Amino acid sequence: MKCPIIICDDDRSLADELSGDINSAMQNMQDDNSNYEQIDAKVAFIANTFEQVVGYTVAKDIKGGIYFLDIELSQNSEAKNGVDLAEFIKKQDPYSQIIFVTAYDKYAPLTYRRRIGAIDYINKSLPRDTIIHRLEETLHDAFDRLTNDYKAGVKSFTYQIGRRVQKVNQDSIYYIENSLTQHKVHMITENGESEFKGNISQLDDDNPFLIKVSQSCVVNPENIDAVNISKRTITFPNGDQIVFSRNKKQIVKNLLNKYPDISTK
Repeated sequence: MKCPIIICDDDRSLADELSGDINSAMQNMQDDNSNYEQIDAKVAFIANTFEQVVGYTVAKDIKGGIYFLDIELSQNSEAKNGVDLAEFIKKQDPYSQIIFVTAYDKYAPLTYRRRIGAIDYINKSLPRDTIIHRLEETLHDAFDRLTNDYKAGVKSFTYQIGRRVQKVNQDSIYYIENSLTQHKVHMITENGESEFKGNISQLDDDNPFLIKVSQSCVVNPENIDAVNISKRTITFPNGDQIVFSRNKKQIVKNLLNKYPDISTK
């Protein structure tokens, strides 16, 4: 299993020190348990700004990364902080494991309010041997979570409502269409529905499992129940029907060839 480790701290010397501590923790883990030698986990990137991490994770298309983030990334209170960065990472890397590292305990409640789902919160002012021991524990937890996610084969779709990052199983999504509310989309899943900011073209570009069948709708072909070519309708297990565009007719026909279980009329 490959687990790239990314560090972001605006203090370069502290970031380098944390990198050394992580390497020490990994070495201790491998010395204690040879199974950890099978995990390709190393510090892949050390950043000092929000933008550097964003650029790296997008360019490398990181999936299943372990991220150590300082919460206060700038002295400017208006600048993006580590919690903002974690929210971006969660959307870019659905398997991501977030660990906050900061010298200020006062920021801990912020991470809870924003519901980032961080797996740990480490105070970097602790003694070095304590930090290394804590890193061993949190890396063990991160590896276990990643292993379980990969074994389950669960692929998540991440979206944001206000400041809350939400995650649903891709397989549960039926379709997403334009909302009546401007600049929002309406998502229908097997478990319910929700609305969030977004646009159909961007969703189509960012999510290969979704297929654009009109200017206002993308569908998950895995959950199409039936297609009526003459009426240009697509029906889902909950009985919902959407209409596909004339210029998407061939795309829909291709779906019928790829998914023979779809009923046709």
